[in-house]
Amino acid sequence: MAEHPSYPNPQIAEALCEIHYSLAPPAAWKPTIPGVLFKELQSDYPELEPITGQGVMLIIGPDGVPVQQLSPPLIRFKLKHGTKPFLLQISERTLSLNVLPPYPGWPSFKDELSLRWPKFLEVVKPDTITRIGLRYINRIPRRAAEEKPSYWLKSCDYIPAVTLKSGSGFLARSESRLDGENRLLVMVAHDKGSAGAGAHGSLLLDIDRIVEKQIGTEWKGIDATIKTLHDGAWEVFSAACGENLVRLLQGEKLNV
Repeated sequence: MAEHPSYPNPQIAEALCEIHYSLAPPAAWKPTIPGVLFKELQSDYPELEPITGQGVMLIIGPDGVPVQQLSPPLIRFKLKHGTKPFLLQISERTLSLNVLPPYPGWPSFKDELSLRWPKFLEVVKPDTITRIGLRYINRIPRRAAEEKPSYWLKSCDYIPAVTLKSGSGFLARSESRLDGENRLLVMVAHDKGSAGAGAHGSLLLDIDRIVEKQIGTEWKGIDATIKTLHDGAWEVFSAACGENLVRLLQGEKLNV
């Protein structure tokens, strides 16, 4: 795809690239790994924080009915950049780079990941990549209680037409299997609880492009994969982005 435009007023609340990896014997995950990686990156990432999360698994019961079951707690370690809006998170199965506002643009996002990948390889020694996800969470402040999603978004293949006409409290989520290896998740929702969103909440446009296949650990292959994912995420965003949202992204002040 052609070069994507860069806007002076992005509405990206968070962007993240999550890489799932596996380890092969004799390599193994050790509790000391996050500390070793922290020491290697400490000049740029001076903060390290452990985080415990509880996951949910969907399993098929003896009667064939799917049921939710809590997975064992997963401990992640978060490293925060000292001067830039980057967070690195590592666990025994994943590495993610999270980008908080202000979004610095795709080249800076990708360059930061490529800069840290060699040190991750050296310390963790992953055998293969099994999945990569690239996710963009856009949060646009709603200006009135009766505002429709159609004020910001336009009709496209990724958003049901009825959602664009919806009043307050809407949520539409789709998960598409593009082929045997690629998935696309799109959610449009009225987010009422975002900090700083104002009295009417936010319009949430959440785009998640995922590839599930074995990929080598060389950066060249990862780079090509995340470029494809980025193109896919941009295709969804550009298809859904209405005229008023473009004006907002360009920094125009819109009348209430």
